[in-house]
Amino acid sequence: MENSTNSLSNGSEQAAVLLLMMGEERAAKVLQHIDFESVEKIGVAMAAIKKVDSGDAYTVCQRFREEVNSHTPLGIGVPGYVRNLLVNTMGEQTGGTLADRLLGDDSPRELDSLRWMEPDAILQILKDEHPQIVAITLAHLDQSMAAKIVARLPEGMQEDIMFRIATMDKVPEAAMKQLQTTLKAKLDVSANFKSKRVDGATTAAAILNGLDSDAEARILETLSKTDETMRQRLEDLMFVFGNLADLDNKGMQLLLREVTSDQLAIALKGADEIVRNKIFSNMSKRAKELLVEDMESRGPTKLSDVEEAQKAILEVARRLGEEGKINLGSSSDDYVD
Repeated sequence: MENSTNSLSNGSEQAAVLLLMMGEERAAKVLQHIDFESVEKIGVAMAAIKKVDSGDAYTVCQRFREEVNSHTPLGIGVPGYVRNLLVNTMGEQTGGTLADRLLGDDSPRELDSLRWMEPDAILQILKDEHPQIVAITLAHLDQSMAAKIVARLPEGMQEDIMFRIATMDKVPEAAMKQLQTTLKAKLDVSANFKSKRVDGATTAAAILNGLDSDAEARILETLSKTDETMRQRLEDLMFVFGNLADLDNKGMQLLLREVTSDQLAIALKGADEIVRNKIFSNMSKRAKELLVEDMESRGPTKLSDVEEAQKAILEVARRLGEEGKINLGSSSDDYVD
């Protein structure tokens, strides 16, 4: 796809680009619902892709949006329908980000262009810019890409940038226009930038999760000196109930011994299948049966009660982590006795 946007001549090529933008795991889930012949065609198109032009990516997103608008049986409320579909399928953060890219008010082509660049190239573009411009840019990139860029920033600047991202709410139109001017001059593309709301704390937490443990600890320590409440909020966002699925079996068994059956039954009412299966697999058959019976007998449960129970279990997990009894980090290293 090194040619122009016109090279996207058929549906298979367009589907291939869209699936590449979704990521390997989610693309695989989509392909499970497509017939073998179509999967084969899309696979051939994906294999032929050497480079994705930012214009191609933008065109694919626009065409996808047009197709959904023209073919959905709902007739009305299409953007809301697609957004809900993506969020329910991929989760709030990733699904929301993709929905913004596909359904937002004319997705900024400057930022779309950065998506296809290497971290070092983006660093070159941003190296002489004001920290606020750097922060706004990173807040609008995929969190894994933003984490790679933050990891390459000098110490001191990392903390400044992360604090700016964490405290973002609504980015003023003037700041977005300044970002547009900066990127337009360096990328030679144009778009309209309007003021945008950003969930800064959630974005910052996702970026921190992508850093190594030393950088993460250093940045959080520095943030605590500026805003202890913000540091605590970031830590809460960085470790959520779904992360318990990443515990090894020994760690999960230790955790289960420290929580009450009532807490577990309520917390699991709002847990996804992956977490439930992880917990069930570390229980005896009888204990699992009793827990499932308890969950079913409770009927509908208030969301606030579920969140409170999950928070209590997470607090136990954090305590065990601080005591060195379980590993809550992203490292794949195992502990030895």
